Amino acid sequence: MSDIQWIPVEASYKNQLRFGNTVFLGCFFIAAIAAAIWIDKLPTWIPIAIAAGIFVLWFILFVFWAPARCRVTSYALETDVVRFRLGALWHRETSVTHNRLQHLEIERGPVERMLGLSRLKLFTAGGMGSDLTIPGLAPAVSEEIRNNLIAKIRDEVLEDASITSSVDAAESESAESEVNENEATAEQTETKVASDTNDNEQASDSPKAKPE
Repeated sequence: MSDIQWIPVEASYKNQLRFGNTVFLGCFFIAAIAAAIWIDKLPTWIPIAIAAGIFVLWFILFVFWAPARCRVTSYALETDVVRFRLGALWHRETSVTHNRLQHLEIERGPVERMLGLSRLKLFTAGGMGSDLTIPGLAPAVSEEIRNNLIAKIRDEVLEDASITSSVDAAESESAESEVNENEATAEQTETKVASDTNDNEQASDSPKAKPE
């Protein structure tokens, strides 16, 4: 696995992660402030503690988690397989072989368009959703990867079709040769039977020698 050439995603991908974490935790932060305002009997320290905990968690995700995850997030384009890995503390790797790919899509959400990013989604045959999604790609890179994969898949399909055609032709030629051999054998058998019949007829027509 050490010889795999991993390609990192764009550095601005960490800003996309930061934005997502900020929106998600911001909702809980606002809920804690609203609870402190609208619930009279709620002790003041409870919403303050919740808000402080949310802020600390946001700070950790913003400063440490997002850059670490961005550094790990990468992909590898090999001869017959696409690999993708992500994670911060724990790393996860996913791979999809070319012969399983059904189609590919490029998506760009509002935040991705603002940051100049896109994501490439790979779908396999029989899957309900994308089996592999590579985020944090520049739009031009997504287009290039998609076009290269489509070209490789097309070449592999044509190669498989050529091999199948060659095998079918060889099998057809073998079957035809076997039929010709059977026909030749049948003709030889008929010729031999006809020859034996003629010999028998000639033997029966010839006069028998009278004893002296």
